Amino acid sequence: MGLSDGRNIKQNLAGEPPAALASWISAMFVVLLCSVLLTTSVNLFQEGRAAALLIALIAGAGFWILEVLESRHRSSSRPAWKIEPGSFTVVGVITLVAFVACLPTLNIYFMVDEFAFLHAFHHLSPSQFLQLLHMDMGQFVWGDSRQEFRPIYGLFYVAAYHFWGLSPLGYHLCEICLHAIVSILVFLIAKALAPGDLRRAGFAGVLFAVQPLNAQAMSLIVGLVAESLPALFYLSAFLFFIYFRSSGRRRNIVISTGAFTACLLTKESAVTLPLMLFSYDCFRIVVEEGLDSYREGHRKWERWRNLVLPYVPYAILLFAYLAWRRRVFASYLREANWGNHVQEGAVSPEGFWLHFSHFASRTWQLEVFNLQTLLPYSAPVLGLILGLFLVWVFSLLRRSRECRRSVALVLYFGLGWYLICNLPYLIEEHVVYHLYLPAAGLSIGAACLTLPICRAHGKESGYSRLLGMTLFVIISTAQMWKGDAEYAAFGEMSARMTGQLAFSLKNIPKEGLVVLWPGNSHLIASGWGEEIMPFSVQPPFTPTDLYLPIRIIEHPDMSCCGVGEWWQKIGPMLRDEMTRRSGDEVEVHLLSWDDRTSAFKLTTRAMHRKRLIDCVATVLGGPPESVDSIGDAEAVRLVKALADLVGEDGVVSEQK
Repeated sequence: MGLSDGRNIKQNLAGEPPAALASWISAMFVVLLCSVLLTTSVNLFQEGRAAALLIALIAGAGFWILEVLESRHRSSSRPAWKIEPGSFTVVGVITLVAFVACLPTLNIYFMVDEFAFLHAFHHLSPSQFLQLLHMDMGQFVWGDSRQEFRPIYGLFYVAAYHFWGLSPLGYHLCEICLHAIVSILVFLIAKALAPGDLRRAGFAGVLFAVQPLNAQAMSLIVGLVAESLPALFYLSAFLFFIYFRSSGRRRNIVISTGAFTACLLTKESAVTLPLMLFSYDCFRIVVEEGLDSYREGHRKWERWRNLVLPYVPYAILLFAYLAWRRRVFASYLREANWGNHVQEGAVSPEGFWLHFSHFASRTWQLEVFNLQTLLPYSAPVLGLILGLFLVWVFSLLRRSRECRRSVALVLYFGLGWYLICNLPYLIEEHVVYHLYLPAAGLSIGAACLTLPICRAHGKESGYSRLLGMTLFVIISTAQMWKGDAEYAAFGEMSARMTGQLAFSLKNIPKEGLVVLWPGNSHLIASGWGEEIMPFSVQPPFTPTDLYLPIRIIEHPDMSCCGVGEWWQKIGPMLRDEMTRRSGDEVEVHLLSWDDRTSAFKLTTRAMHRKRLIDCVATVLGGPPESVDSIGDAEAVRLVKALADLVGEDGVVSEQK
């Protein structure tokens, strides 16, 4: 995929920022460094991991001494590393590392949204796919509006189900292959922007492949369509835009806009790509060409035309996408979540400062979450990693005049790329795998920090730097395996619980009233058991629908919907039961999960309906018809009370 396209890039992109701008870029780099150090220190103190800072200073001093000693005993004219790998060798290494890092995920069973997507898309007809082009995907899958326009989700799941059925292995193989391709794209982008030593770009690709935060995206099949696939299109569009700027070939801009189109049909965060391309042009002009070339000279108008015209197809696609979203959702970009705050903030100074403080608080919460996700290590290990980075940072600062381009690249990917990629998540729920795309830029920035591009020949980093890089990759891989193992355990719980649930529901008579209680299940308590109901007991996971013929009152944390939608289903069911004669007997079944046996225990109790009515009224503070909505805690209390009522004098049935 374009390994040869970068052959002429070295000549075009090897420039460095003019001396007049170098000091400004260095100052920005120092500001970024101080901000990161301050934020990290505050976060570590709040988490009780402050010992990592002391360990970082000690480890940093040790690594610094190693580098100084090596530099004194090494000839300045002879590179420390004699091996110069080729592009295909680096690609092979990156692919191998990506597969090794993700091996523990191969057999992880379906969890959370995967049940819903497979149920909705396993037999997607052409007419249903056309529906996805003009309706909310959330409405199609869950029956509620989520303002998600993602038709490629449907295409992926119908194709994957055709090839793999209900075998998680096939889905995870696809996911690992896609992750390896995305890692190769990271390598190609680093190679294009930091030409010369391929080990630098290779380290960027390897580092991205083993990022511990990727454990969630790789362990969840939904991570493929939610993060890996959009990242593939996003990075492809960015890479071929770089190729276009360096070569002027129109085919590159065609490929880039095609990838942008696919990205728009996969995830809403694709709308940030034009801004990312603009930021790259700003970087390119400032660092490589200089601002004067666009201010003076007889060709300045031609330069401006060549700069602006390539954005036309992106602008057309973006405006068409937003117009279509407006037609489908009556909203461009969920402005109901943030648009009102902008309007209110513009009315008065008081409103401005109020909403600005809310925005600052939200930004800080996002940064704290991101830092915790990026640095999941124990205090000793984190101290070792921070010590490595301290050495690399101060080494680059000492040589900033010789390595101006590396300073600029670290600043661009460490700040610009990171901020632009995170813009959508200021209004979204914080999820670990949302950092998948930002981590691509951070990996390139870390590689330019580790192996900087310097004018002076013979100052290549030695074996101590190689030792630090290898240590970092090994630690990251081990941490990723640890995360993979945690999700594998949840996947095993999910497989056991859903299999037992389908088996148990077959023993319930039609129209039977069932209370579903998860007990002390770690799967449900962790949140990874959401959406087990109803999708895991519906096709394609079961031959027939086991959910609709039975009246099931499940724990709200097992439901596919929020507590509001949960009550809309449970409320009418209880009201219908309450309207029947209170003197009649009602048979209620309880399925309670037992972690010791990894099975549901079936308990059945026949009772006067009045007992059931009184139990429900006591928890709700009145009859169900008088309650329009309930909270999460009240919903859990209701299910627990019903479970206790049935289990009190119920008869335990042996399931065969």
